[in-house]
Amino acid sequence: MKNKLLKRIFAIGLTAVMAVSMIAGCGSKGDDKGSSGTDADSGEGLDASFTWWIYKTDGSGTYYDDYKDSPVVQFINSQYWDVENGGIGTEETGRKLDLSFLVPIAGSEGENFSTMISTGEYPEILDLNGSTENAQSLYESGILMDITEYVEKYMPNYLAFLDSHPELKPLVSVLGEDGEIHYYALYELKDGVADPWYGPVYRRDWLVKYAEPTEYVWDWESEVVKENGHPAVTPLEKALEEENLDGWKKNEVTAFSATPGTNPDEEYEDNVIFPSGTGDPITVSDWEWMFEAFAKAIEERGWADNSGAYCMTIEYTGYSLQGDLVSSFGGGNGFFYVRDGEVSFDGTSDNFKAYVECLSTWYENGWMDTQFHTRASDMFFSINTTGTTQGMVGLWGGMPNSLGTGIRTTCANEEDKQDAFVMAAAYPINDVYGKEEQMYHEPDSLYQDSRRGGGMGITHKAEGKDLAALFTFFDWGYTEEGSLTQGIGLSEEQLASVELNPNLYADYDLNAAYTVSTDEDGKTVYHKTVDSSNDLVNAIHGGRLGAHYSMTGNTGEYTIDKGDTHVATLAKEQWTKYLNTGSIMDYNALLKPEESEEFSKIMVAVTDYQKQNLPGVIMGGMDMWDEYAKGLDALGAEAFEETFQKYVSLSKTEE
Repeated sequence: MKNKLLKRIFAIGLTAVMAVSMIAGCGSKGDDKGSSGTDADSGEGLDASFTWWIYKTDGSGTYYDDYKDSPVVQFINSQYWDVENGGIGTEETGRKLDLSFLVPIAGSEGENFSTMISTGEYPEILDLNGSTENAQSLYESGILMDITEYVEKYMPNYLAFLDSHPELKPLVSVLGEDGEIHYYALYELKDGVADPWYGPVYRRDWLVKYAEPTEYVWDWESEVVKENGHPAVTPLEKALEEENLDGWKKNEVTAFSATPGTNPDEEYEDNVIFPSGTGDPITVSDWEWMFEAFAKAIEERGWADNSGAYCMTIEYTGYSLQGDLVSSFGGGNGFFYVRDGEVSFDGTSDNFKAYVECLSTWYENGWMDTQFHTRASDMFFSINTTGTTQGMVGLWGGMPNSLGTGIRTTCANEEDKQDAFVMAAAYPINDVYGKEEQMYHEPDSLYQDSRRGGGMGITHKAEGKDLAALFTFFDWGYTEEGSLTQGIGLSEEQLASVELNPNLYADYDLNAAYTVSTDEDGKTVYHKTVDSSNDLVNAIHGGRLGAHYSMTGNTGEYTIDKGDTHVATLAKEQWTKYLNTGSIMDYNALLKPEESEEFSKIMVAVTDYQKQNLPGVIMGGMDMWDEYAKGLDALGAEAFEETFQKYVSLSKTEE
């Protein structure tokens, strides 16, 4: 590794010099035949070398000078791609690719991409993470190819993945003027929710000490709960008032206790049962039951008049633009919203009104942060950090470092220093506020990473080359084997089949990037052999290749062992319980420049109005709602629904 930095600087400079002369001669426009007129189906005589501009390398460029030396790229370049049958073939049935890479100097990515485009000195494959324009605009500018025919002919696994995840189709395709679906780029597509780094957390130890078990809890074995997902009447107070306990049962737990163990983050157990009949909060009434316990804890500690101590946190605007708790009330986010393929502006909907009614009630009950509207300088993931780290808040938006025993050392109360324990919750399902239409719907607009990753486009410089083999390789990325290889690294079998030089696996004494086992439920478990905190984990996978589906491990169909503590594993289960399907933000990248400019103006007007007026409604009461809604309607945001709708509706053309 001596003089590694000097070698890398020299290599980047040399690559840049060579690229100008090399790229200028790469390919020319034409059909899928070589310059000598050779047949693309046979591949005979076709150039199989492709240069790929990528945003940056995996592993920060520490482990190899040239991305071509990545173990995954070496493996790919050594394979024979079976154009006729798909996937990896043999020397007799397949043909090789020769992938090489251009990587900009860190900090110059955007400038480098723009320079390539403006000068025409770009390679055959482009990582679109560096682009300020979307794939359709780059196609219309004559830079990217329309790859539809290659996708349809050589990528059955890609199309099958989209068929099984139809909500992703509009994000990767374009409806052309000819009325047909077109593909201008390929994307990394996640099979589920990516690992979250943030979500609702709460003081579990305060529930053990201060919550009172309810007389009845949901009976999950009853026919009514099995059929409807909830008792005939909820919450419990209403069921008792109406004398209808169908779906409820006597609570066998009469007092709560906990067994923290010697390592609580791994061993903590308790017998807390929520009114909804499980060990995790499910409903809004579960949250309100928690708040009653938190209020007792705060009162006992003498913090009743401390503005930094309260039951639950909310953003200074009174809502989250992503949705989150907003979407618990029938769905939505108080902004542009997608449901069942239909776009609407949600700012004055009955769903959003039910959300505001709930918060207004919580504020009046003293459960909410009374100073929420003053915390404009606090980021949504670090609101009142003094209060949360000192253990003065019952429920807040937290990160993994606050889970388990994470806040004990900073707690202000001596008792909390000994046994504070934080657990995660999913956003709740409303069973209290609004009308029937606002109740019993799973949250659908959540702060989650997009399931569509950065795009990868094929430029006209690739015409006349072996595109059949290239797209056969791309399609392999949407198989389980390809996904594991690009997302984690080489299996033991793959490693044994290829001669790597350089060989990171040998350098770091690894037999594989992962191993496979089966858990007690018969579910497949993938165990990474390199800890996720080690940058080597990025160097041995091929994530920068872009075109593949990413196995998140959060679909419930299999597990990826990421070395998390038990409490962190439980947190991810809660934070990924519901899927973000209602957010419009994924569609922003599809807007044309003039549409994007118009949307930005609407977004600024709407969010500024809500920031200035919504907190007043929450604190002042629902008598102010009609005036608030009238002012928001006057901004005319609904007029942009049609623009978003044409992008959201793309998948319907295939039905």
